[in-house]
Amino acid sequence: MLDNIRRNPLILGAIAVFLALVGIVSVFISRNAGPFISPQNAGNTKIETQPGTTNPNNTISAKNTVDIKNFSFSISTLTVKKGDTVTWTNSDSSVHTATADDGTFDTGSINPGSSQTVTFTKSGTYTYHCSVHPMMKGTIVVQ
Repeated sequence: MLDNIRRNPLILGAIAVFLALVGIVSVFISRNAGPFISPQNAGNTKIETQPGTTNPNNTISAKNTVDIKNFSFSISTLTVKKGDTVTWTNSDSSVHTATADDGTFDTGSINPGSSQTVTFTKSGTYTYHCSVHPMMKGTIVVQ
């Protein structure tokens, strides 16, 4: 049987495609497994919660909250003060992220009905996107 597989280029090609797909999927899953703050920017932000945590008591304040719904961020540009926390709440049917374009923060996957927060400790303008749906974009201005 092994000789038949070696002689048939279609079977070899199918096996190669399958292995490539498995590799791509495993890289995608590992990239979206949790929050990431690059070492060179670790002082810029602080992740307050772990990926997938929920807020069963609905204690999130409306201030500095970005709702994710209909594959968009509810506030395109949010201005906060240095030291403020921003909360992204996923009210959509799909998993989303809030991922800084420059890598300074990444909420990791935010499941439907869950929230993630980031505390901004340095002034600046932080553009971000959803790594699952890159057309979703937003900006946090920290004064």
